[in-house]
Amino acid sequence: MSIITLSYNPRNEKLAAQIHADLEANGHTISQNIQPGGLTIVILSPDAIADSHVRQTIIAALDANQHIIPVLDAPVQIPRLIENLPLLDFSTGYDSGALQARIAELTTPGAPPPLVALTPSKQKANRQAAVFIGGAALVMFVLALLGVLSGAFVPPADEFAGVETQIFLTRNYFIDQSLPRSTEDAQNFPATVERARETIQPFLILTATGIAGNSESVFYPRSTDDATAFPATLARVSTLVQERMAAAVTELAMTNEAIVPSEAITPTPDN
Repeated sequence: MSIITLSYNPRNEKLAAQIHADLEANGHTISQNIQPGGLTIVILSPDAIADSHVRQTIIAALDANQHIIPVLDAPVQIPRLIENLPLLDFSTGYDSGALQARIAELTTPGAPPPLVALTPSKQKANRQAAVFIGGAALVMFVLALLGVLSGAFVPPADEFAGVETQIFLTRNYFIDQSLPRSTEDAQNFPATVERARETIQPFLILTATGIAGNSESVFYPRSTDDATAFPATLARVSTLVQERMAAAVTELAMTNEAIVPSEAITPTPDN
């Protein structure tokens, strides 16, 4: 037989006595407190809902993962934590058969799992877990930020260059197929551009224009300012592009077409 906790308010003593006698007659052990592996019967009424002991018994049973049988002694709003449980309405008279059937249903091996509810203790545990996880995430963020600022964590430049190279090669694969290679191709080039995907069209036009202008579609410095910054520019592109850019700039510099002197800045005398 089962260990059953019977919780009620003293004003529901009459129904509680009937249930108590019935349970003992059927061999069940009665307890006033929650017992491990037991089952809980709660007698509900306006007085019981206002009774802190009854409310705490309901919460303790839920925290102990026990089955709860709510029994109605008088019409009342069912507590939110157990409002989804099947209710035995004994407000018009006690039905021993209905109670014994419910007990048997919940104590057999194939019984449904107990109700899971968000009790105050579980809410507290969830808040503590959230604070712990949030604190750990904040610490990791601060450490990562300090690592980046101090130079301990360096972005994987080789990996970024490899990705950039793949993008460059993929883009050129589609562009090179459509570039004009003869007079006839050049005449048909506008139609070729129109048939190309919109995302490729700007690259296609600029590449063809660069090749036609003997620039090999490669950036090159056009002023002394650009030339001064060119080594830094060259270092930021992928290794595949670097050689091509350097060769194009060298060739154009030898023809005196690459660099136009920047305007000299005349110092203004102080007043």
